[in-house]
This record gives sequence, C-alpha cells and structure tokens, in this order.
Amino acid sequence: MYIGSVRFYKHLIYLVMFILAVLLMYSLFHVGCLIASAHAGGGDEFENPGEMGLSEHAGEHDNDNNSDKRIPLLQDAESDEDQPEDVQEEASAEEDRISEEPDEKPQENDFFLKEEITYQTLYPELRNDMPVIQQHKSKTVYLTFDDGPSPRTEEILDILKERNIKATFFVVTVNNNLDILKRVAEEGHTIGIHSHTHEYREIYKSVEAFLEDFNTCYNKIYEAASVKPKIFRFPGGSINAYNRGIYQDIISEMLRRGFLYYDWNISTQDTDKYANKERVLKSVKEGFANQDSIIVLCHDNHNKRHTVDALPEIIDFFEEQGYVFDKLENSVEPVVFAYPH
Repeated sequence: MYIGSVRFYKHLIYLVMFILAVLLMYSLFHVGCLIASAHAGGGDEFENPGEMGLSEHAGEHDNDNNSDKRIPLLQDAESDEDQPEDVQEEASAEEDRISEEPDEKPQENDFFLKEEITYQTLYPELRNDMPVIQQHKSKTVYLTFDDGPSPRTEEILDILKERNIKATFFVVTVNNNLDILKRVAEEGHTIGIHSHTHEYREIYKSVEAFLEDFNTCYNKIYEAASVKPKIFRFPGGSINAYNRGIYQDIISEMLRRGFLYYDWNISTQDTDKYANKERVLKSVKEGFANQDSIIVLCHDNHNKRHTVDALPEIIDFFEEQGYVFDKLENSVEPVVFAYPH
C-alpha cells in the first residue's frame, strides 16, 4: 500500500522541500526587485508606495539621465499677502534702506586707477605730438654726448663745426653753465634731456620722482636755449640697477606723452677711471660690428679731456668705414636695450 508507506513519506518530504525552495526563491527575487527599484529611484518607492508600479522602467531612464529623479521641491517662501501688516512694513522699510545705501564695495581696478592718476595728471603741459618714425638711414653714425654742458662741450663744438658734423647732446641742467646750450642750438645740434640732478637714487624712486626731475630739466633747457626737447636718454641707460622695478612704467608713461628715448650700441667707455685717448679709441673699434645704424655714447662733462682728444680720430675711423654722421631727432628709429628675461 502506497499511502502510509515509507516511499509515500519520502516523496512527501521531497514535495515540501521543493515548495519551500520555490517560496524562498520567490521571496529573494521580490526583495531583489525592491532593492533595485529603491536604488534606481533614489528611495522614492519607500516614500511613495503608490508609484511602485513605475519602478521597473524608471531605473532605465535614471541610468541614462539623472533628470528623472523625483527630488521634492522646496516650498515657496511666504508671500507678502500671507504676512502680518507690521512685518510687511518692516520688510518694505528695510528694502528702501538697502536700495538707498551706496555700493561701498571697492572696484577691482581702483588701486591701479589711482596709481595711473597719480602721475598721468602731473605736468599736463609736458608732452609732444606722437612722432612718426621714418625709415632709418643706412650706414649712419649718431654721436651723442651725455652729462654736459661744460667747457669740454665748447671744445667738442669746435671740432664738430670744423668737420661739418651734427651731433646730439643729452644735458644735465644742474650744471651752472647752461648758456652754452644757446650755441648748441644755434649750430644746429639736437638738445635732449638727460636729467636735472643725475642722482639715480632720487630720480628712480618712483614714476612721480622721474617726472619731476624730467620736467625741471625740460623747463631749464627751454629757458636757456628756447628749445623744447623731444627726446631723452635715461641716466644709466633705460635698464639699470636703480630702475629695474619701474623702468617699464616710466617708458610707457614717457611714450604716452610723446617722448622717445635712445640708448646706444657702441660706448667709448670714457667714464672708466683708467680711460685715456687710446682706450677710448680701442673701445669704439672693438664695439664696431658693421652696424647699419650706430649710436655712440660719449660724455662731455668737465673731466672728459680724453674724449675731446679722441674725437677727431673717432670721426676719421667711421668715415674710413664709409659712414656719414647725423643728429638724433624723434623721427629716427631708436636703439634701445632689450628687456631682460
């Protein structure tokens, strides 16, 4: 007999185990679906059970684009109509007060604007028309003399007149013999600004200090020779140990005012303490490298006797190389030092 037999109970046990296994698998599957839906929908299924029927497909859109996540919206703030009248009046008064207050937040460029105004408004008459640079003359030498005038200046003028050569004099107006400038102008040479005091530490303290010295020199030249200079040379050259922090600001400001500056590409080295006629000539020849346009740095202050003595032979040397001489004007292309990297 099958029912009640050992085989019957054995088969019954197998059936119960099978049913339990099916129920367990179904439970695990259902729990897995709930977890997947909760993860895909940001947990909304637990907060909105009525929407669980959409969870099966919601995850697909969420994986492609997060825009389908149902994030609760913030409630709008209370409208003015919902607030008591006294609160509305206080809010209105506060809005009026804020709207009437000036905006005291500093502008980003206030500091730089103040710096520009500080020196750009100084000496408004100190300016020239912006020059037009002409094509430079080939094989031309421009003799320039710094730090005069002095008795040496008159000796140099005699040599230049004899050789029918025009040159350029960058003057220091703290000197007492500015009457010599009349002769410089009358004989057709160019007068340029070097400085008034030639005190590097004072001149290069700031752009304002440079402009003050420059303006004084400019006016003294005009008083002495009725000439308004249009070119200048930096004391120590446009880039030196004293102006490294501000030379670009000075250059920009002077160019804005229409003044050109000129450095040099050959130096006589006549300020060296061991300088003499022979050393000056040697320096010129060693500095010569067939430059198309040459600006020679010389000095004509009182102790430069060796410069005067060497000048005729300097002229001879360049003439033998096929060069002509001329004076600097603001239409001549400048020779300037390169900015250091």
